[in-house]
Amino acid sequence: MNKIPRPLVKIYYWFRKVYYHLRHFFIPLFKRKNDYKVFCIGNVKTGTSTLANALSILGYRSVQYVQLKKPKYGWVYYFKNSNFDAFADFPMQKKGLYKELDKAIPNSKFILTIRDRQSWGKSFKNFFKGTKWEIKNPQELEHRIKKYEQYNKEIIEYFIEKPSRLLIVDIINGDAWNKLCDFLNKPIPNTSFPHKNKGRYKKKSKPNVAK
Repeated sequence: MNKIPRPLVKIYYWFRKVYYHLRHFFIPLFKRKNDYKVFCIGNVKTGTSTLANALSILGYRSVQYVQLKKPKYGWVYYFKNSNFDAFADFPMQKKGLYKELDKAIPNSKFILTIRDRQSWGKSFKNFFKGTKWEIKNPQELEHRIKKYEQYNKEIIEYFIEKPSRLLIVDIINGDAWNKLCDFLNKPIPNTSFPHKNKGRYKKKSKPNVAK
């Protein structure tokens, strides 16, 4: 398959940027602020869009892809003073950022979305096909997978003595409202668990039955 023409890629990211800017403006106007912040620190292609949508349903001011440029006073200052209270995708995966946020915002909660290595590698490869981040050979893909696994391992080890601060979820494999709402101490909503980018993975949602 030929690569996606660069002009189309630029148009796609331009529309994506406009969409998120509009969300950033309107969401704080229509939702009450929560008492604590939730940071979704899972890698791309692990259900981060689904999680951001689920948090929005639960009443959080949820946003993805905050901005591409580092804020003037740094990311920690930005998050501490943001009108949003749930964050996913960039820049959440920046090296060591979750540690800085944990220390600077002690009542915050962290959610690590995961999926098995083969499934993640295949999804990552397909998602970036035709872009400048395209995986060109099996060795490069294996390198990406190992970085993904190391990232998850470091997070789990960091929070091992703070289990109440970290939730590990496998949305692709069926983790849904029960696990998320129990962690956040929220009632299970009377709606199906959302699945954004549906069809890119096999959905195995568990029934929404309260514990």
